[in-house]
Amino acid sequence: MPDIQIRAARPKDATAIAQLSRELNEVVGDSTEHCTPEMIRATLFTADTSFHVLVAELGGEAIGYAVWHAFYDSGHGGAGAWLAEVCVGKAGRGEGAGRALFEGVVEDVRESPATFMMWTSSETDAAEGLYESSGGSAKPVRRWELNGL
Repeated sequence: MPDIQIRAARPKDATAIAQLSRELNEVVGDSTEHCTPEMIRATLFTADTSFHVLVAELGGEAIGYAVWHAFYDSGHGGAGAWLAEVCVGKAGRGEGAGRALFEGVVEDVRESPATFMMWTSSETDAAEGLYESSGGSAKPVRRWELNGL
């Protein structure tokens, strides 16, 4: 297995994260217009510390990233973590970067006040296999969006 390093993202990673997010959104059929380094810097690297961003590196190059943030859920009676994205670019797929990022997020969440984690999946075979093998359980959900706020 390649030596994939997981670390906290830094503002200088914005260009790589923008490219990776563009690749992800193309695969899942979402808009890519907001996948710019400027937008990434403005949303993920501001004084707002609610976003936790990790980067996967292979040979010094960013090949993936993950984003999570805290939220409240009355069904669990407290603080949780919402895994917003796990993204591995074309160059890093099949190398274990997705699993390394997911495990990095779980480790990060364990160090927070959260006692559970939730996420949605793009339902690719690779994503489903990763989440099932990590002990996740699928629940039927519908994805709703309210845009332009």
